[in-house]
Amino acid sequence: MQHIWPVIVISFGAVLGGTSAAWSSQTASLVDGQHILHVGETAEFAIKSAASQSSDLHAWCELSAGGPATVTFDGDHYVPLSEPAVGDIVTLAAGKIRRIELQGTIEANDGNAYVAFAFTGVPTAMCFPGMKCDGAASGARDVKVRCGND
Repeated sequence: MQHIWPVIVISFGAVLGGTSAAWSSQTASLVDGQHILHVGETAEFAIKSAASQSSDLHAWCELSAGGPATVTFDGDHYVPLSEPAVGDIVTLAAGKIRRIELQGTIEANDGNAYVAFAFTGVPTAMCFPGMKCDGAASGARDVKVRCGND
């Protein structure tokens, strides 16, 4: 006795809505630029992305200062897949350039996505009672932030 099994053929295009566009992803771009910040100031970099769907961002930022400094990372509609996360504090050392790779997703938005860096202050020296701390290195007067796309 021979069994005959029905054969069902399903096209992947039909499952995915008829197009291969479902597999492609949009790419967002950071508006390149450079800012010099003083304590309390923020450098904001707009992100151009699709309004109707999420898109991928692959960009970089370089931060530098003439002395120790702390900078807070911020963003709106940016979902990081790499450090830093929104709200993280980035510490800068005197004379060193710190490069940050921004790898993440930009949520669908009305054109108001951005990432930003706020110069929040100068780290203070750690002093314990009885220590002489007046010789601590002076902090940065400004921070340079430069960003671009990969």
